[in-house]
Amino acid sequence: MSEVVQRLNSYRQMHYASTEAGGTLIGERRGQHIVITNISEPGSGDIRSRNQVDRKGVHHQQKIDELFQQSDGFLVYLGEWHTHPEDFPQPSYTDIKSWLTGLKVTEPMVMLIVGRKRVWGGKKYCNDIKILKEKISNSQD
Repeated sequence: MSEVVQRLNSYRQMHYASTEAGGTLIGERRGQHIVITNISEPGSGDIRSRNQVDRKGVHHQQKIDELFQQSDGFLVYLGEWHTHPEDFPQPSYTDIKSWLTGLKVTEPMVMLIVGRKRVWGGKKYCNDIKILKEKISNSQD
């Protein structure tokens, strides 16, 4: 299992008191393929509750900038991830509105919602959001 998948799984909201977590997806574009190699993780400045997360911490952008510089521009911002306190997550109205208004780029972007049993994946291109066809599982196999 990749380190990115392990890190995402570590934030699953498995307990009633668990708060939502979120961050950015970082990696490379290989032609039409998107490869996620790193993530930013929750930290100081983020606002977290049971059903909401707001990435306010400056460390998210710092992580993107650091990896961009270290890779001579090869590793870039690819999208966002966050958790939901449910087994089979679906984007909320707030999620969709945030993606449509906040992700203003011409390149395809990836959005992941990490649930307790499954990960919802979507790809945004311009003003269109499509569910990724391949099922993404949280299994520890």
